[in-house]
Amino acid sequence: MSSIQRIVKMETSNLCITCIKIGDKFDAEYVNKLYDMVHRQIDVPFFCFTDNTSGIKEGVTVVEIDVTEYSQWENWWPAWWKINMFVRPEIQDFKRKILFDLDVIIHGDITKILESNSPFALVYSSWKGLPFQVKNPTKSMFNSSVIAWDDAKHIYDHWMQDAKGFVAKYAGTDDFYHNEKIKRYRLPPIIYSYRDGCAPRQENCLEFRPSMGLAILHQHPKNHELDPNIHIIARYWG
Repeated sequence: MSSIQRIVKMETSNLCITCIKIGDKFDAEYVNKLYDMVHRQIDVPFFCFTDNTSGIKEGVTVVEIDVTEYSQWENWWPAWWKINMFVRPEIQDFKRKILFDLDVIIHGDITKILESNSPFALVYSSWKGLPFQVKNPTKSMFNSSVIAWDDAKHIYDHWMQDAKGFVAKYAGTDDFYHNEKIKRYRLPPIIYSYRDGCAPRQENCLEFRPSMGLAILHQHPKNHELDPNIHIIARYWG
């Protein structure tokens, strides 16, 4: 089965794609395959911010980072580093920035994501539903496996008012945005959870949805754990 082969026809001079690889949870293969999945649809600068540059393929602009200070903070984990992306000088000249987590699989047309123009947009977790929201008022209905933004410096500035305190208080950036009343917009509804589907009560379904464009594998199994003979979606990874 061949992967999507489509170069999006749009103004790309002001768009870049980013990802983050910190620690040993994901190896360079995840960066390289994400680059390939994106590059089949659009040819724009692709940045990887990482504390280990080994093995990342040519074509990716690698930015080496040091997270030693953050790793000493209570409750800090690599997803928190996403907030630093909002002020990184390497990408500030681009009007539009899109971040993909490494554990996504792009298997369909993502033009709607690439062309989205909301100031700060995340994945709306449609698989959680109203019951979850009512039962968990302090938990976010948004997921930052994909983020698209123009200028989000105000979010970084808010975080820096008490960065260590926020990290200790919240489970992650999604809950930080939610409880600190950061305005968020929904990305186009072509993104779903491979494990939990795109609507409530589809838990552990592991269903490939060809009408959608992108699956997030935000829990287990991870991309490399999928047998392509069983999981069709794995054939689109890379």
